[in-house]
Amino acid sequence: MKSKPPAAPTWRDELALLSPAAGMLAGCVAAAVVLLALAGWYRARQEAALAHAVQARAASAARIRDIETDRQDLAQFAPRFALLQAGGMIGDENRLAWIEAIKRIQNSRKLVSASYEIEPQQTIAAKVPLALGSYQLRGSRMHVELGMVHELDMFNFLDDLRAAGLFTVQDCQIKRNDIPAEAVGLARLSASCTLIWLTLGGAPQAVAAPLNKGWP
Repeated sequence: MKSKPPAAPTWRDELALLSPAAGMLAGCVAAAVVLLALAGWYRARQEAALAHAVQARAASAARIRDIETDRQDLAQFAPRFALLQAGGMIGDENRLAWIEAIKRIQNSRKLVSASYEIEPQQTIAAKVPLALGSYQLRGSRMHVELGMVHELDMFNFLDDLRAAGLFTVQDCQIKRNDIPAEAVGLARLSASCTLIWLTLGGAPQAVAAPLNKGWP
């Protein structure tokens, strides 16, 4: 008796053979999707870190530039600041030094007389903006009356007075006195000068009385 030939495999049998491969393929696809997602996340994270590093580097470079600028400014302006401070320009005004200087100059220049009057200190509003930082420009007006023998006495007095601080000359007038030619020890000339002593202070100073017209 002859045996029956084996039945030909059907599509169901072939599908069963392909199912392990299909499962493996699906797993690979899923793994690839996960890896792609992880790669995208990692790339985004690295790009964010790079952008942050670039910003931090730019900020550091800006700080270094600022430090270098401050160093250059300090090297440039520190000697000038020291000179101004030594000359009485920085800080509170030193009226005692002015008064002592006037007395000393009167004796050394042999002036017949020297009187003065100092007005209250005022804040100066400059017409041109000044880069003063935390400092404020102030001034005190001084009226000086000199009894002299020669016109040069006034110029010598002003030159000597500059050792006591920084000031500007607002105006000066000289008049000849009616003195007999044979008179000795009397002022043949009189000089009237208005000076403005300048200082830089760190805090504003309120003064009730305004200055007269002509303040710079």
